[in-house]
This record gives sequence, structure tokens and C-alpha cells, in this order.
Amino acid sequence: MSYVVTWGRGNRRPGSTIAEVDTALNDAAASGVPQVVGIYPPQHLAGDASPWDAPLPPALQIGVGHPDRSFVLWLGPEGGIGVEAGAPPWPDGTPDIAFDYGGDAVFAGPDRARVTPDTARQAAREFVRTGQRPTCVQWTNEQ
Repeated sequence: MSYVVTWGRGNRRPGSTIAEVDTALNDAAASGVPQVVGIYPPQHLAGDASPWDAPLPPALQIGVGHPDRSFVLWLGPEGGIGVEAGAPPWPDGTPDIAFDYGGDAVFAGPDRARVTPDTARQAAREFVRTGQRPTCVQWTNEQ
């Protein structure tokens, strides 16, 4: 299946193979600022696409660029926030992480940043390989 990997303002790459996704994730992480990276079927990015008109194919968003924490969000049936069972607990008093989402900050703390960066990348690879909600994390709708 064909995907488009997006991050920041106007960064858009094809992501149909694991190698293409890894390259895009590396480039997003190299920006020096934690980034929200979306992995979307092209239909999601069509100018007139609306999830209210008809269901869109599933997509995935992950956080990259922070050394210790990331997030995985499923944008498909049942939705969900990815949870890594073995991730270290969120340190007390640690502020939420600001991930850049096209120029706006999206904050992720203990309620959303529940995976390590390696697990987020593993989820992205699994999604591109299967087109399904990744199984390398557990899923919750609780925030």
C-alpha cells in the first residue's frame, strides 16, 4: 500500500516501504525539535477528504525526536493510544513534551507519551507493512 509521511510545515515524503519510512523518520528526528509524524494513505491528504463524508482508511501518528518518550496514535476504527507495557514510568515533576504539529505545539505527557522512541518506530514499520493497527503496543482510549 502507498503512504505519505508528513511532519512539520510542508514536509511530505512517500512511505510505501520500510526504508522510505525510516528515512522520513530520521529526517523528522534530525530537525532538533520533537515532531508529530503522520503516516497517511493518500486519501487522507486529498483536498476534499472528510472523515464525516465517508470513513477514511486508517492512519497512524507517532512522536519522534525526543530521546526518551514517544507516542503512538491510531487514526482508524476504535481509535486508541499506544501503550508499551515495559516503558519506564513517567518521572514525577517532568513537564509534558511539546511535539511540533505543523507549527503548533501538541503536548504529550504521562497520559499520551506511553511508549519509547524505538517502540514508536516499530509501530510505524508494522503499520506500513500490514496496513493494520500495530500489535507491538497495547491500546487504550483513556487519557
